[in-house]
Amino acid sequence: MNITNVITDLKLLPCLSGLKDDDLGLIEKMARVRRFKKNEVIFEETEKANFFFIITSGSVKLYKASSSGKELLIKIMKQGDYFCCAPLYCGIYPVSAMAIEESNIIMIPSAEFKELISGGLSTMGLKIISSLCSRIRYLSDIIENITFKDVEERIVLSLFKLAEEKEDIGDIVNLKITHQELAAMTGTVREVVSRCMSRLKREGVILESTAQGLKVKKSRLLSMLK
Repeated sequence: MNITNVITDLKLLPCLSGLKDDDLGLIEKMARVRRFKKNEVIFEETEKANFFFIITSGSVKLYKASSSGKELLIKIMKQGDYFCCAPLYCGIYPVSAMAIEESNIIMIPSAEFKELISGGLSTMGLKIISSLCSRIRYLSDIIENITFKDVEERIVLSLFKLAEEKEDIGDIVNLKITHQELAAMTGTVREVVSRCMSRLKREGVILESTAQGLKVKKSRLLSMLK
């Protein structure tokens, strides 16, 4: 399909509105337009983020799906919307995308697009953008965990991530976190966390639990996540 009026479409985007026509012309040269059929998958979660997308007609749903087939709808994107800018700096798509009607979409290669953006930013600016995009990925993971995992799975996963971030050498790790803080992290209440902590302690996952924190065994946490 031939590209028509791509620069006009690009000028409507807030993230590109400040670019000069010469810069937009460079984007036009690297872009391609593709027509997706109704219910055609554009990309799947965890695929490498190869493109930035702009919808010129039709509509697209962004969603997350569990291994059991349960689906969480994130957002419906329509004509004039753009998506997957943040994933360009995270490396992979944090969601899946599907056309919910026949749609024409401008696809801009991620490598060239990032190079063009980088030309107008300082090293510090690029670091800030990368950090913000990583935070979006982190928040996406939280939404997925709360939607698709039960409370104990969320607690075990949170404890394992906290243990991985520690510099402790060995399998036993001390975590300075209260039951209330863990409840806030996992979208539940302190009483539920306390009951779960008691079960995990009986199973040898938690070796010690006090008001100041926990002593956990990373290998046991990992085995529960498999």
